[in-house]
Amino acid sequence: MILGAVPISRVLAATGAGYFGAILYLVITKAPLGSNGFFAAAAIAAAAYVLLLARVWNQGTGVDRRLLLMAFAFAVAFRVPPAVAPVGSDSDMVRYLWDGRVQRFGYNPYSVLPADPALAHTHTEDTARMPSRRDRTPYPPAAQLFFRLVVTISDSKLAMKLALVFCDLLTMFVLWRWLQITNRPEWLTLAYAWNPLVVLEVSHSGHIDALGALWIVTAAFWLTRRRTLLASLAFVLAIATKLLPVVLAPLFLGRVRKRDAFVGFLLLIGLYLPFVTGAALPLGAVPNVVDRVRFNGPAFATIAALTFPRAAAACALLLGLSAAVWARWRLTEGDPAAWAWPMAIALACAPVIYPWYLLYLTPFLFSVTTLPLLVWSMSALSVYEVWDRSRRGGRWVTPVAVMMFEFSVPILTALAIRPWSGRRREAGADEVAE
Repeated sequence: MILGAVPISRVLAATGAGYFGAILYLVITKAPLGSNGFFAAAAIAAAAYVLLLARVWNQGTGVDRRLLLMAFAFAVAFRVPPAVAPVGSDSDMVRYLWDGRVQRFGYNPYSVLPADPALAHTHTEDTARMPSRRDRTPYPPAAQLFFRLVVTISDSKLAMKLALVFCDLLTMFVLWRWLQITNRPEWLTLAYAWNPLVVLEVSHSGHIDALGALWIVTAAFWLTRRRTLLASLAFVLAIATKLLPVVLAPLFLGRVRKRDAFVGFLLLIGLYLPFVTGAALPLGAVPNVVDRVRFNGPAFATIAALTFPRAAAACALLLGLSAAVWARWRLTEGDPAAWAWPMAIALACAPVIYPWYLLYLTPFLFSVTTLPLLVWSMSALSVYEVWDRSRRGGRWVTPVAVMMFEFSVPILTALAIRPWSGRRREAGADEVAE
């Protein structure tokens, strides 16, 4: 039977039940990242996701509210079991808590190392054993202030994870509103809400990229509404959470007032200034990552081998900016491709590409032109093979076969949809609310 002939209610019930069962299995069995159990659960969730999207992709702007609310309820349900599950001391959230805690003790997180014996009083049992205790923090000021806020409310891993899940749910809401004002089908919210990468990397693993994804989709929403001051402020908060969205700056040229851009610049200074020590900018571990850290970044490794690491980093930045310049003059601010592709290109050329870095792209993966990136958001999960190898004594290096799978699948998808790339994306895509 052709999937399009099956009632949405049946597809929704079947895929939702299968997806939820996979998440429950992952939580109950405590399957480690990269294990057979993890990949089995991820595969079932991905299959359910693809089947549902295939059924609702061309559903149109008419919507059965009961069914849409049921789909959103499933999306929330997928997040609950992993959100309340215990978190180990190797989670990045443990570092988030320590960075927030030392600020409350009056320390600058960019100037201290967790392994310093003089800072023993700032540790709990978890933070004293965290893997990054000998590394400087890599998280920008907006992320640091978020850590401090959460720790002030409750200094616990559960509180940090719930705060990030709350950001995730807000992203879902903002995307839903953005689809409404651009006259796109509200069902496309599920491209984000049901994305296995989002569920696994936020409610299961708790990554700060969830906050950055919220700010960047909020910037897109406000820019589409011509609320240029709010868009400028949201954009600054996005790049002050993680630097990746900086390549989107050209999208704002000629679309925001000079006064709004100036206010955004003042906010950026205001975020960084409290963390400045002497003449040093609070960049933390970022320079060290560019110079020495490599993981799953074949493009960066190739360019760095031909030149040097900082030249490769500059190349990634320039390619992302160039894509954004092209998008500024060829695409509208309401086109998801204008937001997703510049970040994707810069990220593909980065020295380190962890699966959760793709969270910044996920709010924009609801059009044909961003379909290859949606595929990447699922193929990137294959990188967790490295986690399993590491537990068995293997090197922390992405196998060539895994990289070939991760990157070739979205490339082949891009080639497959090329005949349709020149067509109009969605009816009314260029229309925005007054």
